[in-house]
Amino acid sequence: MKFARGTNTLLLFGLVGSCRALLEKRFVSFEPVASLNGTEQVDLANAVVIIDQEDFVGVSIAANSLAQDLAKITGQQSRDVRRINFSQKGKAASNKTQLRLETAIIAGSANSSLVRELVSNGVVDMSEIQGKWESFKTTVVAHPLAGIGRALVIIGSDKRGTIYGIHTLAEQSGQSPYHWFADVPTKKHDSIFAVPGTSVHGEPSIKYRGLFINDEEPALNTWWARCHNATRYPLDSEFYGHVFDLLLRLKANYLWPAMWKSFTPGPGNIFFTDDPKNQQLANDYGIVVSTAHHEPMQRATNEWDETQLGPWDWSKNKVNMTTFMEEGIERAGNNESYITVGLRGLGDEAANTQHAIPMLEDVFSVQREIIKKNYGSETAVNQVWALYKEVASYYDAGLDPPEDITLLFPDDNWGNVYRLPTGAEVDRKGGTGVYFHFEYVGLPRSYKWANTNSLAKVFKELNHAYLRGAKQIWIMNVGDIKPMELPLGFAMDMAWNATNFSFDRIPAYLKAYASREFGDEDADEIASILLEHSHLVGMRRYELVTPDTYSVLNYGEAERVVRRWQNVASRAKVLYARMDEQLKPAFFQLVYHPVVAGALYHTVTVGIGTNYRFALERRNSANAIASQVLADFEASYDLVEEWDAMLGGKWANMMSQAYFDAVEEPKRWAAPSRNIVANLSYVQLRENMQFSLGNLGIRAEGSPLNPTSQGRWAESVDASMPTTAFAPILSPMEPYGSPSRWVEVFMRGDHRVPIRWALDPIPVDWLTILPANGTLSRDTQTDQRLNVTLDWSRVPEGFNDTVLVGVTSTPAPYPYFEQIHIPVRNNRVPASAATRSTFPETDGMVSIESPHFQSSSSSHSSGVYFEAFPHLGSRSESGSIALRPFDAARTSAAKAAWVSYGVYLFSGVPLEATVYINGGLDTDPKLKMEFSLTLDDAPANFTRVLGDYIKHPNAGDIPPEWIDHVADNVWTKRVSLGHAKAGAHKLVWRVNSPEVYMEKIVLHVRGTVRPSYLGPPETYRFPSA
Repeated sequence: MKFARGTNTLLLFGLVGSCRALLEKRFVSFEPVASLNGTEQVDLANAVVIIDQEDFVGVSIAANSLAQDLAKITGQQSRDVRRINFSQKGKAASNKTQLRLETAIIAGSANSSLVRELVSNGVVDMSEIQGKWESFKTTVVAHPLAGIGRALVIIGSDKRGTIYGIHTLAEQSGQSPYHWFADVPTKKHDSIFAVPGTSVHGEPSIKYRGLFINDEEPALNTWWARCHNATRYPLDSEFYGHVFDLLLRLKANYLWPAMWKSFTPGPGNIFFTDDPKNQQLANDYGIVVSTAHHEPMQRATNEWDETQLGPWDWSKNKVNMTTFMEEGIERAGNNESYITVGLRGLGDEAANTQHAIPMLEDVFSVQREIIKKNYGSETAVNQVWALYKEVASYYDAGLDPPEDITLLFPDDNWGNVYRLPTGAEVDRKGGTGVYFHFEYVGLPRSYKWANTNSLAKVFKELNHAYLRGAKQIWIMNVGDIKPMELPLGFAMDMAWNATNFSFDRIPAYLKAYASREFGDEDADEIASILLEHSHLVGMRRYELVTPDTYSVLNYGEAERVVRRWQNVASRAKVLYARMDEQLKPAFFQLVYHPVVAGALYHTVTVGIGTNYRFALERRNSANAIASQVLADFEASYDLVEEWDAMLGGKWANMMSQAYFDAVEEPKRWAAPSRNIVANLSYVQLRENMQFSLGNLGIRAEGSPLNPTSQGRWAESVDASMPTTAFAPILSPMEPYGSPSRWVEVFMRGDHRVPIRWALDPIPVDWLTILPANGTLSRDTQTDQRLNVTLDWSRVPEGFNDTVLVGVTSTPAPYPYFEQIHIPVRNNRVPASAATRSTFPETDGMVSIESPHFQSSSSSHSSGVYFEAFPHLGSRSESGSIALRPFDAARTSAAKAAWVSYGVYLFSGVPLEATVYINGGLDTDPKLKMEFSLTLDDAPANFTRVLGDYIKHPNAGDIPPEWIDHVADNVWTKRVSLGHAKAGAHKLVWRVNSPEVYMEKIVLHVRGTVRPSYLGPPETYRFPSA
């Protein structure tokens, strides 16, 4: 695909505007650029890449990649890399006289002879990056070396700084980091201009940034074996070469390699021995290799299974285990490593001991002696201790490793960081870091099929880690790498420059991402699609959505969720249909499949729930829904086969993880082994409903009556008379409620016999129901929705009664007759209260999204205030609120800040509220999350968000709410507010910490809040005066 010259000037992060602020300053343009201080632009279209022959191997690898990338971008056959030996003056002079180049790209690390010569000759100034970690500088210069006219010079403060600079040039020129892992095509350009001037990049916000390949069965391992026409094939240097390339292009540097256990055949993945070249290749590229949290001393767990040296039990087999560990350190040699220390049980289990702390103290001592023996000092190599699951409790109980060991705080496997550094932990020599999950196998349910990570939630948790000082390591569990491209890139970009990210910049980030991968034309729409996908998956991960998750009966919840999924999928289909053929594979992987597969998952799963509900109502349409569920089930697998066939089968089996299941045991955590659809229900279409009930069913929106019971339930009752106890009752119509409601009429009898139905004349002239009559049949429609509206300007003042509207249906020996009950409450808020941005009671409740507060405390009094954060909300469409500034809000001043919400009640009642707080854990043992919700002038009543942690055999120390509610992505807290009189009131919200993010408050006024997963949508709010 060829872009016209100049059309992609803002590709990826642009030269101006919000996109630029997110990541790198651009030093490349596709249009001629004016000179700066006498320095002219450099046309890189034919520039030769020059590096020092003696520079790091990784710099040479990156330079080769750059030459290949630029050749693809400009449509050339090849591009040279000149390696010049500057280590001796005579050779340097000799080499320089051979150069006859109009333009060049010169790249080198700070200590290379090439860069030292440039510095000594006054060509470049290194002071801005001298001694910094993984930083680089670009500058355009004239005559940098004899025989070179002009050059773009890229200088790295160290090896990886240079590599990042080289790859950044490739990315800004048109090569995506996901050129191989997501098949993003190279963007073609006739000219590439280095912009006159200087740009400085780095240091990174997080020192070590990377990924953990995990849970590789059945997808990654099967895919790689299939690539080699085998049933089992090791993840070798060919595979890891692609991984290392991706990491460096994402400006990452750290790896926990794949380690999944296998039985067919055993033992499973072993990075160090599956291919002896793996470790050396990592070192050559510049990747720091470590091992997973349960694999100490550069040994894979699967290696122990091969040794047959006895039990993995320190108390019984210390000698053999010590030898095993020492061999790992010896093998690591001089390769750049980050040594995992400590000890857990074999295969990600707790150690089998009743004396864990003294055991680990001994383990640390032995491991440090091994390190000292091999490296000359206990502190000569980086070491990390992961406080994962039960290990955290040992640290909390007082086990404190040596100061130079990095403490790695995990999340809870569900994207809620478990703990963050406090006090002296922030300044410990080894620093602290975070281990974060984008996929997981374990309680309460595995989620590993697709990307179900809300970017706003990811940002929230990682931003807390950054602000609290966990800056040494960020390691992301990405499963098979695919399909986690978006959250992985987001996390690595944030790890590189955390200060340029915020909640409100997420849309701009997504637009920049879309521009980089697909060009500018559709970037806005793609970004919008991805933002909506991020919000939808943030409601609940796919594997945790069951047929009864979303309410079919209340608030139109199931219907609203499915409609949103179908809408975003339709938008992706429109783009895909007209997209350039070269872009389609990448678009399918990064956009189309995530949203279309997500939509189909929900139409199937929610469809099963709807089918069951309709079958209970004896609707004929239950059968059609069952058929549609099966059709969508097949369509979902069509996407799997499309993956397998794409690009000649490049990714066949990569999406082989099953995802549809029928979980009968609530605590069954394992991922499904094969896709199934279960529990579909059917009605007998040729059979009539019981005579006294009739073949016409009626369902009223929000009716407290189960439609299964609608009817007479006695053969002796006159069918021409309306029922009393089992009538369809509509949710109240109110001036501040929904502007319309619906009633459904449906067939529930012999499908061969059409039903004619008609409404009686409506007894009031301000009520409209459309349509007023119709016919239901198997050939036209078996269900019909009636729209109920009111003209409130004509409803009598103070009207509070139920309007009855008759419904007659035939054929029958005589007409069946029923009445729809429509409660109407014309309650009005006085004008004086309406001007105060009040939420009036409606439908027996008030539902408030947190950013819509009426008033707030002054920041001048305490220095702390509440701020609204868009996009962070699984129950709110407008986001969440939390205290800021972050550090100040971690002091006692936090409790002085407040926001209030005006509400208006139409009767005096006891009040309760449900508060929805975005998921998170108590990351500070001395500042556990608290909140206060009070009415009017009542004093603050701070309550813990979470209970005291309890021990769980498979999840470590967790709050009591965790096992049943972590998958909800919110904590719901019920609050009693006492008795309130009719009239205007205010709800006052306070918290004690900046880590408490409130999404929504639902006020229970008359006890009529109906059950639902998301809670009632926000109710009416008077606009601000």
